[in-house]
This record gives sequence, structure tokens and C-alpha cells, in this order.
Amino acid sequence: MPPDPIRRPLTITAWLLMCSAGLCAAPVLYAVAALIQAAMGSRKPLIAVRVVTVYCAYELATLLACGALWLLAGAGRELTSRRFLALHWRLLRWYVAGIAGHARAALEITVARDDDAAATRALVEDGPLLAFSRHAGPADTLLFADEILSRFERRPSAVFKQALLGDPCIDILGHRLPHAVIDPDDREASEARIAAVTAQLDRRGVLLLFPEGANFTPERRRGAIEKLRRRGRRREAAAAEAMPRVLPPHPTGVQTALHANPAADVIFAAHTGLGLAAFPLELWREMPIGGTLRMRAWRVPAAEVPRDPDAQSEWLYGWWRRIDEWVAEQS
Repeated sequence: MPPDPIRRPLTITAWLLMCSAGLCAAPVLYAVAALIQAAMGSRKPLIAVRVVTVYCAYELATLLACGALWLLAGAGRELTSRRFLALHWRLLRWYVAGIAGHARAALEITVARDDDAAATRALVEDGPLLAFSRHAGPADTLLFADEILSRFERRPSAVFKQALLGDPCIDILGHRLPHAVIDPDDREASEARIAAVTAQLDRRGVLLLFPEGANFTPERRRGAIEKLRRRGRRREAAAAEAMPRVLPPHPTGVQTALHANPAADVIFAAHTGLGLAAFPLELWREMPIGGTLRMRAWRVPAAEVPRDPDAQSEWLYGWWRRIDEWVAEQS
């Protein structure tokens, strides 16, 4: 990933031009999509145009808001102050809620929650939390993040890969707020960043980490299991073979977070129902129109979390088996 002074001027300029062009072209795109729907009976083009138009509008507005906040903060000098951090959290909530809300409306998605009372109470009450979630697909992940931000008014510090910095909104908000942007090829630096973010969680903070490392696909699952075998981790490979609906979790990030904030309770989260599309062509082919996003969360008190690294790995796999079983029950 290119350094900030090179990357950001390029991505910001490209996004401003792309989003402006998309909004200007929206009336024509809507007309074409409506004609296709009338001729072929498919709603997909009209829904796709609506979602893309909303995305462009929110991206453009968020970039302009980030620029305005930078100016108001004295050309960036006060960006780390409590006031401007609060303003950026509000901007992130508005950005995620806007895209998620319009996506739900366009796709007519229903959200069905099945959280246990302890998990809901932990999310509502004050206290730092570590949330380890299944990574089912981009739509599921976006709507889950919206739940944390909007429904529970929490401040999620997400762990995500540098590849997402191609989106300048994610890039800017990801660096102005306490998120853990990691390079999977630099394990030591990644662990240090996760530890630093986890250790500073405040009373409304949540570390949002996806131990699988990527959205689920059958091909990724097969590759992950084969990688475990090549590394001689046959026990984990055998356990992963018995979990056909999830990727095997990576214990390293989880162990780092648990060590950095041992007093935090843990939330395990699962979601399913919108398909497993992870790429644009799959998203088009498997567009979840009228789908139901099912969510489930479980709480583990800090006192019940094992402290030995090997025990933590086994504990994590045990929870992932439980998540796999829950996903099976929903089908």
C-alpha cells in the first residue's frame, strides 16, 4: 500500500470525480434500469442503481465533511481532541447508518435478532467489550457494524486490512479514529496495533475483530484448511473440517486483544441469511432481495475467559463450532 502522501491525493481525487460523475449520471441510469425492468421483469438493475447512487452520495458527503472538520480543527492540529473525536464518531455513525439503512430499504431486508439477554445487557451498559464476529459477507458485516453504532450507540474500533484503504472514507476515518489498520504480512506490527487499540477502549468502546480474516467462501475454507495442514497444525485442520459453514479462526489477533484488555467481557457474534457473496459478480448474481438477516450474540464474562494461549485457541475453536451449529440451524 503506497504511503499516505501518495495514496490519499490519488484516491480522494478519484473518488470525488467518480462519485460526482455517478450522481450526475443517476437520472439516466435510473431511466435505463426502469426500461430493463419493464422489458425483462428483473428488479436487480433498479436496485443496483439505487444502492450505487446512495453509496456515491454518502461517500462524497463524508469526504467533504472530513475536509471541513480538518479545516475547523486548525488544519488538523486539533483532530485528536475530545471534541473532534466525538464529531468524527458521529460522522462515522451517520455514514454507516445511511448506507446500511438505504441498502436495507432497497433490498427489502428484514433484520431478525436472537441475542441472549446477557449479550444485549453488556452492549447497552457501559464497559469495554471485545466482539469477535463471523465474517459471512460484506452486506452482513455492514449491517452488523450499523447495529453496534446505531442501535447500541457504541464506538467500534474495527480491525481491518490495509487493502480497504483504497476507499478514502475508510482511510481517513480509519486513521482519525482508533481503528486497527493492519498489514497481514507484518505480523508483529499488526499485533502491536491491535494491542494498542484494545488497551485504550473506553466505557463505550468495542473492539470489532473478525477472526476468520476474510469473508467466507467454500474456496477460502478449503485453502485455509490446507494451509493448516501444511503448517503441521493437524488438530486445527481436523476441527475446521468439522465446521463446513465457517472459516477456521486465526487465534493470534484474538489472543493479542485478550492479553491487552483482560478485564473486558467478550461478545461472540454470528449473522447469516444474506448469502455468502464476496465479489461484485457474486453480489449481482446472488442479490439478497427480500432476505432476512439473522443475528445472534453471546456474552462471555472476562472471568470465564482462559488466560493460557493454548487454552484460548481451543476455546476460540469451541465457540466457532457453536457458531457453525447456529448457522446450520438457520438454514
